[in-house]
Amino acid sequence: MAADLEAGQTMSVIIRRINDEDKEAVFQLLADRWAGPEMLLDGEIVDASSLPGYVAYAGNDLVGLVTLIKRESEWEILTLDSLSRWGGTGTLLLNAVVDEAKASGINRLTVRTSNDNLDAFRFYQRRGFRLERIAQGVIDAEREKKPEIPLRGDYGIEIRDEVLFARSL
Repeated sequence: MAADLEAGQTMSVIIRRINDEDKEAVFQLLADRWAGPEMLLDGEIVDASSLPGYVAYAGNDLVGLVTLIKRESEWEILTLDSLSRWGGTGTLLLNAVVDEAKASGINRLTVRTSNDNLDAFRFYQRRGFRLERIAQGVIDAEREKKPEIPLRGDYGIEIRDEVLFARSL
């Protein structure tokens, strides 16, 4: 699979399921981008580095990752990262999740993000996700358990609330 870069440049990106050989690179990406693999979800710590999902490689370099919480009736995207923003890698990762979910009989995907992540709002809505719920103050409460969560995020917006998007498949 290929992802388009700026002004017609193309980078060959391979998307595949996470396997044991990826664990160190996955852990490092989560440490670099998320301040560690431990994520707070509904007040519980989840180790994203131990979850199923997909990796994106350009040559030997890990350039993207999506991790999933697979439930009986829906899957939740816990993390989705593309190191080449706007290059198509995030879409390729999401498409792999959608294809597997459909093949597995799953008819709903969800994803949560913080209120400051306007780029994620755009990304997910352009790919069929709909705004479902705003949980006010959730991130304020999570910050008490995980103080490394910053006070301000993208565009200088205070990070306070959790926003849930969902997509029917």
